[in-house]
Amino acid sequence: MSTEFGSRPLPAGADNPTVIGEVIRRTGVDVREDATRETMVEAFTTARIDLSVAECLPAAQEWRPDLIVHDRMDYVGPFLAAACDIPAAVHTFGSDVSADFIRAATERAVTDFERRGVRWRNARWVLDICPPVLQVEGWHPPRGWLSLRPEAHRAPALSASRTAKPLTGVPRVLVTFGTSYTNPDVLSPILRELAARGTGLRVTTGTTTSPDDFAVDHDLVTFEDFLPYDELLKDIDVVVAHGGAGTNLGALTAGIPLVLAPQGADQGGQAERAAAAGGAILIPPEKFTPEAIARAVAIVLGQPGYRTSAGKVADQIAAMTSPDDVAANLASALS
Repeated sequence: MSTEFGSRPLPAGADNPTVIGEVIRRTGVDVREDATRETMVEAFTTARIDLSVAECLPAAQEWRPDLIVHDRMDYVGPFLAAACDIPAAVHTFGSDVSADFIRAATERAVTDFERRGVRWRNARWVLDICPPVLQVEGWHPPRGWLSLRPEAHRAPALSASRTAKPLTGVPRVLVTFGTSYTNPDVLSPILRELAARGTGLRVTTGTTTSPDDFAVDHDLVTFEDFLPYDELLKDIDVVVAHGGAGTNLGALTAGIPLVLAPQGADQGGQAERAAAAGGAILIPPEKFTPEAIARAVAIVLGQPGYRTSAGKVADQIAAMTSPDDVAANLASALS
């Protein structure tokens, strides 16, 4: 089937719930709740490769792509590239704060590949969406590095996508904790605290919740299910979020400062980089309370330096190579 972007998905391999279930079976550990480095490496490499290769490899061999693009945490893509002798490009997901984990996972993947008679090889290109100011200290461009400008997701030009509902309160705050961390028990107290201060609130519900799950005055809070991030950011003064790289970069692309309360994964490191650049306030887990969030929002809005710093990040992002130009460069190199 085709999508609104004109692409045709080719489903193959194990989905995340299947991989998580297999890791629980192998290790007895639910990586969503009590993950160790060993179990996370198992999830991203061995278990996923074991559950995916038998279906993915024939699909790749039949279709014969000219290029495989995969993200930093995907090890099926590199396997297919090596097994089929296809060039690969690895796509970063923000600041390289997970470098130690990626090294450990890559070492495991090398062994997993060898077990199947495939030799690991590095991607030919590194498509990096991280602007210079957010890079970790001591970072150097790797071989094959290409700057790739991040952009907040937006609907295709011809799409009939609906628009976000307008906000009446001031300031206008977007509260979004991604698709996996939108816990109403966690977010409802935050929303009540912000609403009590007259804030206009736009809140994303994620994939597992609905507005009725939130214990708030629904006359004071505007809920949105899936909308392009670019649309959610319209008219917003500050974003309150979990610190995921995509959320951070989307807001900073628009010059919007953030208040970040990391919930898991690499969010702590990504939030630290946004805060170090001056475009965000980081609320660490031990200080994560509704009152702390509301105070941080007031500080961000009351001190112009945060928006100024976010604007400087936005300027750096705007100077990065556009996705269209990167695609054209890759196509030219492959021709």
